[in-house]
Amino acid sequence: MKMSKTGWSLVAAAATTIVLGYAKKGKIPFISSKAVSDITKVASDAVINEEKSFGGLKESVINGIAKNTYKGVKAFIDGNELVYQFRSNSNKTVLESKFIIEAGKLVMTFVSGNYGNQPNAPLFFKDNLVEAMNKANENL
Repeated sequence: MKMSKTGWSLVAAAATTIVLGYAKKGKIPFISSKAVSDITKVASDAVINEEKSFGGLKESVINGIAKNTYKGVKAFIDGNELVYQFRSNSNKTVLESKFIIEAGKLVMTFVSGNYGNQPNAPLFFKDNLVEAMNKANENL
């Protein structure tokens, strides 16, 4: 049986809770506070390092697409939105556009700056992202 990262995170968190509970009651006198601290850090790191995904792609993959797109700076997931940062035509300003998935389609919901809803960089990013999402979902 193969366990996902989330499954292991939950197991680590449960084990930490049990160990901490016994240690506080004095039932495991041989466990030092440093050992308990180390166990807690490992468990919390496992939960914190769970990578977010959007449209079937992990955040690191999406960020790679953003960096390889014309004028792209980076992309990250903020709640249920995907934020894409890109440089202005003069390369002096970093602007943002936001995307959501609505009815199975990637929809741009916001663009900063004077572009209105017709900026080129986010549209190039959107095309590249949709292509990557389609490939990822074909392989499922």
